[in-house]
Amino acid sequence: MKEKPNLSFWQIWNMSFGFLGIQYGFGLQQANMSPIYRYLGAEEADIPGLWLAGPLTGLLLQPIIGAMSDKSWSPRWGRRKPYVFFGAIAGSIAMIMMPNSTSVFMAACLMWLLDAGLNSSMEPFRAFVGDILNTKQRPTGFSVQSFMVGFGQTLANLMPFILPLVGISMALTQDQTDTANGIPNSVRYPFYIGAAAIILTVLWTMYTTKEYPPENDDYKKRHVFTAEQNKSILKWRLAMSAGFAVLGGIFAWQASGVLYGLLWASGIFAASYALLLLPVFKEILAPLSEMPDVMKQLWWVKFFTWYGLPLMWQYLTLAAAKYAFDAPNADSPGFEEGKNWGNLCFAMFSITCFVISIFMPRISKAIGSRRATHALFLSIGAMGFFLTLTSNDKYIYLAGMSLVGLAWGSIMSMPYLMLANAVSKERMGVYMGIFNGFICIPQFINMATVPLYYKTLLGNDPRNALVLAGICLLLAGASNFLIKERVNDEADADAVPAGGH
Repeated sequence: MKEKPNLSFWQIWNMSFGFLGIQYGFGLQQANMSPIYRYLGAEEADIPGLWLAGPLTGLLLQPIIGAMSDKSWSPRWGRRKPYVFFGAIAGSIAMIMMPNSTSVFMAACLMWLLDAGLNSSMEPFRAFVGDILNTKQRPTGFSVQSFMVGFGQTLANLMPFILPLVGISMALTQDQTDTANGIPNSVRYPFYIGAAAIILTVLWTMYTTKEYPPENDDYKKRHVFTAEQNKSILKWRLAMSAGFAVLGGIFAWQASGVLYGLLWASGIFAASYALLLLPVFKEILAPLSEMPDVMKQLWWVKFFTWYGLPLMWQYLTLAAAKYAFDAPNADSPGFEEGKNWGNLCFAMFSITCFVISIFMPRISKAIGSRRATHALFLSIGAMGFFLTLTSNDKYIYLAGMSLVGLAWGSIMSMPYLMLANAVSKERMGVYMGIFNGFICIPQFINMATVPLYYKTLLGNDPRNALVLAGICLLLAGASNFLIKERVNDEADADAVPAGGH
């Protein structure tokens, strides 16, 4: 197998530049969707269920996009780039429409479209690193992507503070109250800018990045499954259908009672099983039984990380508004100020993420173990969540989120780096898609279960939800030591070109 040539730092930068726009979109979503739902009248305890779009679309779309792009090639358009582009179009449309939502239902539907678009674009960017970069440059590729995550989300969260400096008013006029159902300009304009950012950055990556053609025609061949693989596919099909049925039944039970829960569970099982009969899912389900050991061992790390992290996006802004600005409800006088402070906290989170991403390969090399590095940074993030309990001062939230941002820099790079060298290039797309499913499943479980105990175990208190997020990061950190690292992984790759990231 011919080794891929080294790319310059700026070639790696251009390859990842579209990720900046995608992450700008995710940053706006993460910081603003809970306030948008509250502006439109949603109850605080219902917030997790309204975030369902993210994990479900990610769970279904990312493996599908990975499997389909693994089997694609066009001399003109490449392998991954068409999926990136069409996902960007869908995401941009949702960004324009979101701040014009007139009901919780409309906002929830648009969140499905937004997540479908952004997830369709994101998975190919992860696969780019394995497709285009050689083994020694992959840490640089993931570090640059981690930088783009932090920088894009920082810009998104600072927009309510940046736009007034260039003369754009953030005030909500009386006319806007009638048409936007109370959603202020501090939400509206950043979403419009986000739509343009997604399209422009993705187009730049498509223009400047050349994908390598496949080395042979194997990608065209229809996969012939063995009897053992067909048994495995049946097993996973039944397990996934049952999982969807249980979680869907829980949502229906919460909304309408036990009988409706059972009826919905039955219907979801049948619909899921029928959907999983589609040929593309055979390409996804078969590799599940052949997952590399490292991927299996990373499951618990990803599970605890991503059961806890959604609580941050769901409740950080609401906690800051309630305790630092005495604004427990969207009608409270300080709620918009608290929402903007939450944006600033997420900006600090993103700043520390992209700063630490510059040094992450060197830190990992100095520690000598990627799993220990990741465990350390997850523990630091947990301390950031616990810090919010120590005071009602608004700066405590800023300090806490700066620590969580350090963990985020590791979350965005270390697990992918541990996995990348264990995955064959022929299945890079589908395995990266499945690995991102490891992110989606625990979020789905979070959104089905948190409403069951939010008012009791968490005391109907958004700050307690942040404490639970911290506990989850500690468990994720400990789970890193279930991973058996390959010695040659540590020898690969931690060098970063001079002047690069």
